[in-house]
Amino acid sequence: MTSFSAESRLLDYVVAIEGIDTARDLESLPAAIRMAAVRAVNTTVARTRTDASRRMREQVAFPARYLDSRQDGRLAVTQKATRDRVEGRITGRFRPTTLARFARNRTPNRRGGVTVEVAPGFAKLMRRAFIIRLRGADGELGNLGLAIRLRPGETIENKRKQVTRMKNGLSLLYGPSVDQVFRTVAGDVAPDAAAFLETEFLRLLELDDA
Repeated sequence: MTSFSAESRLLDYVVAIEGIDTARDLESLPAAIRMAAVRAVNTTVARTRTDASRRMREQVAFPARYLDSRQDGRLAVTQKATRDRVEGRITGRFRPTTLARFARNRTPNRRGGVTVEVAPGFAKLMRRAFIIRLRGADGELGNLGLAIRLRPGETIENKRKQVTRMKNGLSLLYGPSVDQVFRTVAGDVAPDAAAFLETEFLRLLELDDA
């Protein structure tokens, strides 16, 4: 093993050690080296997820808990390294994020428009928009949507906003998905992830030798 990598993929971010690609590679390694690799990858993938979350929230005003919650965080470590597969994986939620997530006031059916802050520090009043409860809602934020009633022939010109039309004539508005924003920072976190992975792996080997 002479090189280390943090690999970005379409939907997932993969942290792995180059040179350990097959079960045969694993079987040929001493147990101490194998476990050092597993521990190094798992530490790196957790650290990289935290770094990516911070960078993403600098671009888009995701609440920290929305990305980081251990129960249902939308940016999560979805695979940890094991003795049989020395690879960790970070995955961002693929579904678009409702603009209700970025609304300053989330009271349903309130008149006067909704102020939305997608980019940190840049709030916009959407005068014709309002918060609605989606079918089956139990009051939780994730069950709210931001809606607008478009006039005949009217369209949403902002290409960053996604629209889902409902049968009652309303349109639900969405912002970027966690996955979309994650991809924009994946290349930025990769060099540090690779450097940390190598350092951590060598540190653990030295501890085992001590």
